[in-house]
Amino acid sequence: MEKRSLTLSALARHLQGQLVGPGEHVVSGVAALEAPEEGKLCVLWEKHHLKAMAPSIPLVAPKGWLGGERRGVEVEDPREVFPLVLSLFDGKRCYEAGIDGTAVVAPDAEIHPEAHVGPFCVVEAGAVIASGAVLEAHVYVGRGSSIGRRSRIEPQVSLYHGTVVGDDVLIHGGAIIGSDGFGFIPDFEGGHRKIPQIGGVRIGNDVEIGACVTIDRGTVGETAIGDGTKIDDHVHVGHNAKVGPRCILVAMTGLAGSCVLEEGVIMAARSGVKDHVRVGRRAQVAALGGATRDIPPGAVVSGFPARNHREQLKGQAALQKLPDLLRKVRDLEARLEALEGRDKA
Repeated sequence: MEKRSLTLSALARHLQGQLVGPGEHVVSGVAALEAPEEGKLCVLWEKHHLKAMAPSIPLVAPKGWLGGERRGVEVEDPREVFPLVLSLFDGKRCYEAGIDGTAVVAPDAEIHPEAHVGPFCVVEAGAVIASGAVLEAHVYVGRGSSIGRRSRIEPQVSLYHGTVVGDDVLIHGGAIIGSDGFGFIPDFEGGHRKIPQIGGVRIGNDVEIGACVTIDRGTVGETAIGDGTKIDDHVHVGHNAKVGPRCILVAMTGLAGSCVLEEGVIMAARSGVKDHVRVGRRAQVAALGGATRDIPPGAVVSGFPARNHREQLKGQAALQKLPDLLRKVRDLEARLEALEGRDKA
């Protein structure tokens, strides 16, 4: 990994912040708040962390916090600049353009001179790799697939035939894009009959797809992921699902076939959507929630079947009172039996 360093004065220019202390002081990376290191930068926005920092530790902090002997850069909101700070010290390897000698590339595949095809990659017939795209080691690109400009495909990713990947996409290792959707006609006597899956997958621009994600091809037509959507590790997207722009799908989310997520939907960890169900714009499905019917725009739902989150919390609170309620009922039953026994006597 390439090591990067910046002076505090250069850092202040990048962050458009106020330099505090010696501008020539060199910062060689970013350290965690729990484990500060000499020469590495800490970014903080909670003041109690400041007390634990030695004056020699360079800091990015809110305005007015770095008095005395402290050094660093003061900004309006450190949380806002935190991603930029990390990007300035991102030491990911830069790949040179060209095709590794161990790669297998079909004669009619189109690979831009400024693209990188790494060791042991396979690029099938009719595939197109655009300028600035990077295929790291052991990437498979099926026939007729395309990868857009500056997109980065990490090791062990498989893009089946007819998969379209947009510009500035990042696909992490082990993802499988374009495998067959789960389509069968049940036949418990003669054997389940497979429905051919002849569609494709289309990934928009600026999409990030986590490790070991699986996105099925359409049965007919496309499975689609909208621009700017971010998908965590171990997510499954079923055939013909339509995921709108700028959605967030957290780990182990499952989308059944032909469901629709409109713009800006958030699916929390281990949540799911039933087939043909539509989740409205900017709606949120909480962790472990299951959307079994359409969710209106802007709604926050939880539970299984998913319903309004506040109503779900009320139901859970009522369940907590159930043991006491049962005890009271048994007590009342016992008292009623005693009264009835006296009446008979």
